[in-house]
Amino acid sequence: MKKTICLILLCTLCTLALVLCSCSQKKSETVSAVSGATEDEANYPAPVKENFVESDTESGMSYKMTLDQYTSEFNSMYISLGGSLGDYSYNKWKKTKTDSQNDGEYDYYYLDSGEITLTASVERDSLYLSNVGCGVETKFFNESENNQQKVMTICGIIAAVAGGYEVEDVPFFGNLYVDTFESEEHCFWYGNSIYLYDNGKSEDGDGTMLFRTMPASASIEEEWDLQDYKEYWLG
Repeated sequence: MKKTICLILLCTLCTLALVLCSCSQKKSETVSAVSGATEDEANYPAPVKENFVESDTESGMSYKMTLDQYTSEFNSMYISLGGSLGDYSYNKWKKTKTDSQNDGEYDYYYLDSGEITLTASVERDSLYLSNVGCGVETKFFNESENNQQKVMTICGIIAAVAGGYEVEDVPFFGNLYVDTFESEEHCFWYGNSIYLYDNGKSEDGDGTMLFRTMPASASIEEEWDLQDYKEYWLG
């Protein structure tokens, strides 16, 4: 699956006028979706720490943007890559519940565009995002290469917007999520964020896929024994 998805992301690279380069031997079985991918760290997007703020959450950080701001920036990037206006408008968000935890209260939202659902968790006190993601049914994802390309591009946009990156970094983050398939923990640490992949069952029993990103303080990488994505890629 990883090889197929990475080849699909090549279409996104062409759209952005980016060039594919050779990968390390560890990645020799796949085509990288990283912009100008080589073993040189200079080709990786630099962490944008200004888009993080300390919080009382379990991870110690939140994305420094509200759901409204996130949606606006998501749409701007989505439309610039050929998305349709109105697919993910702010007024389509629905709140599922409010949950009280030891570290505070959170409102949980989803935005269903049909086949792909955006998810978000918001701190009630600060209104900042503590978690954003993308959910899709497995059968839709496996139905066609076009569906796979769309899902991974959406995932790349989600990560780029939340982390404060640019549109040219979307293929990089799409590739990062592709690699969560193969990771034993389905999880990576990159640029003060944790990138996660989960699978499960939907209400009708079909398989579901959920890709998420959450910000975290630097100490969490060691405390939670997270695998650094740069080390994975370059190793």
